[in-house]
Amino acid sequence: MSVAAAPAFAAAQSEDNKTRLRVQTEEAQRLGVFGAPTFRTNDGELFWGNDRLERALLWAKQGR
Repeated sequence: MSVAAAPAFAAAQSEDNKTRLRVQTEEAQRLGVFGAPTFRTNDGELFWGNDRLERALLWAKQGR
């Protein structure tokens, strides 16, 4: 699938998109997210990095 560059750049630079990015960035900062990917369990525990996915899943399964 190919995407036309001009409309994609226009959408990325729109004020609506910039506002959404600011809101999401503020939420990530509030949650303590500092890298990508970051996994957050229901109890608020953060796991950073794809190599921590298995630990995050184990944590969640154990109901901590």
